[in-house]
Amino acid sequence: MFSLKKSLKQKTNSGKISRTQVINEVQPYLNVSFDLFDTILKRNVQNPTDVFRLIEMKLNNKYIGFKDKRIDAERKARKLKKREEVTLYDIYKQYSDITKEQINDLIKIEMETEMSILTVNKDIFAVYQKCLEMNKNIYFVSDMYLTQTFLKEVLFVLNIRGYKKIYVSSEYGETKRSGGLFQILLKEQKIRADELIHIGDSVYADYKIPKSLGIKSIHIPQFVEQRLFRKQGNEKRIHINYLNTFLNNSVPALENKYYRFGYERFGMFLWGYVKWLYNSIKEKDIHKIYFLSRDGFVMKKAFDIVNQDPGVRTYYLEVSRRSLRIPILWMDSSFSTLLDMLTPSKMIPLTAIFDGVGLDINKYEKIIRSYGLEKNCIFSRNEILRDQKLLCLYNELIPDIIKTSKKEYEILKEYILQNQLEGKFAIVDIGWSGGMQCYLKKTLDKLQIKNQISGYYIGVAPYYIRNQKKDSSLDLNGYLFDFSRNSNEKDKRSCFVGLFETLFLEQDGSVKNYSRSITDNRVIANRYPYEYIRNGKTTEELIKVQEIQKGAVDFINCASQDDQLNEFVFTADELFMGLKKTGTEPNKLDMNLFADFRFFDEGETTKLADPKSVFWYIFRLNELRKDFYKSCWKIGFMKKMLKFPLKYEYIYNALKKIE
Repeated sequence: MFSLKKSLKQKTNSGKISRTQVINEVQPYLNVSFDLFDTILKRNVQNPTDVFRLIEMKLNNKYIGFKDKRIDAERKARKLKKREEVTLYDIYKQYSDITKEQINDLIKIEMETEMSILTVNKDIFAVYQKCLEMNKNIYFVSDMYLTQTFLKEVLFVLNIRGYKKIYVSSEYGETKRSGGLFQILLKEQKIRADELIHIGDSVYADYKIPKSLGIKSIHIPQFVEQRLFRKQGNEKRIHINYLNTFLNNSVPALENKYYRFGYERFGMFLWGYVKWLYNSIKEKDIHKIYFLSRDGFVMKKAFDIVNQDPGVRTYYLEVSRRSLRIPILWMDSSFSTLLDMLTPSKMIPLTAIFDGVGLDINKYEKIIRSYGLEKNCIFSRNEILRDQKLLCLYNELIPDIIKTSKKEYEILKEYILQNQLEGKFAIVDIGWSGGMQCYLKKTLDKLQIKNQISGYYIGVAPYYIRNQKKDSSLDLNGYLFDFSRNSNEKDKRSCFVGLFETLFLEQDGSVKNYSRSITDNRVIANRYPYEYIRNGKTTEELIKVQEIQKGAVDFINCASQDDQLNEFVFTADELFMGLKKTGTEPNKLDMNLFADFRFFDEGETTKLADPKSVFWYIFRLNELRKDFYKSCWKIGFMKKMLKFPLKYEYIYNALKKIE
């Protein structure tokens, strides 16, 4: 039984709704009535009066102080009422200093706004559908100033059909709160009170009153916290208020935690990025977009959802840093040039150097040992150019590097021609310095293919300068941060770069190079074995990332259909806030989800955050330093090691300054 005491507790604690329990309560009754607002319908705003904030925004200063005046008008209308409920027209008649024509305009705008923000309460809709399956007689009973005609339209749009009738107080002049509206339903439908069960969110109007009339009643909580992850942003701002409520109302609460992370955190950021990308390429009149593998995989999925212009064509280009970098090394194979092409980590493994020039390190073990080095050597970036043993080893490798480079250049040339990489086009990648754009442009220029490339990235990091030095004409554009346009920017993902990049994983290995297909003579990409497939089986990490990306794409599909959400302008920082919280202020849930994820880069495999105990490091500070720099989620590393709730981002930034 749903007791009043239990109902109040549910409301206070934002308790969950047990669909099974409600259905079991309903089953013996042929006649079922539902409240509308906050029961089967939800608004994507926290409070009903937030609707007036949205209207005020749409009116664009046409009616100064609309929200307060609208609230005051309703207060006056209810004070003057001669029957139990007022209509929307009654309310606007009390709105000061407006004409009848303006009243009609405002009523129209309010109904349009209500229509745009209403959505289905999934829990109660599941109960409703079950009632239809059981052939119940279903009614809606609502205390509301909106008209029955309007409410019918709302229900039709939201695919809530099969009910018998709506009883709304504005039409009948009676309310649930007085019991009059329930009595009208019973009389008109010729049913006894004990033959009806009512479901609603108001303790008084939906529980106590019908119960006093002999109607079985079920109280449900007005607000149910469906979100798994923490809210974000300043909810006093209407667009953040709307976004958080939209998420809570739409999230598939029965899905797993990784899907939920994708839907609640990654999805909104990816949605913001592809909308920015769409607007950016439209401004530059670009009609061809190449999404670069592997990070462009989920980006293309997301962009194709928001792209409504058939004149904008999108392609998936199978390239990698390796497949574009090695073919141009014969033009300049100096060690300093290679260093600029590698990821800008503090520590550089010898394996990463061999991977960077396209040579198999296992074939050079004897030569490596002849210089007093080992395969597992790691060098400090600050000191690497002074390491004579390494420099001598590299110089011996140069003939093999050039031979490999020229061979791969020839087949890359054919792949470029096959994919019509010419003229004005955009390339899209995660970032961070425009390296692949630089390599691609250098190859096109060498081939004398005219090109005008605009690169679009999540962010442009400060080390973009190493590529701009090679080509000052590079057009780089960053969404979250862009040091090429603002030297005072902040790299907002540097302390959890591995975690961030993991979210964009493609479902196949990195591109190694190219070859000609035996079947159709086309040039195809050769892939490395996929790191996330072990012994022919998909690893847990890949399954989890697939769930994250599925959740993100589902959010984008849902968000793209919400007209009101798309009217707001969100900054990149606002949509990044959830990911930032996970990366810089991880709680126990975040750590459990991601700390043990493996990250593969430049031939190296590390876990995102896998420290040994703080006691182990006390007398092994060099090991701490090495493990910390290898970690691709440095704040996660510190949190897992120290466990205390400290200001880890502050500590991280302080350590960066020391370095």
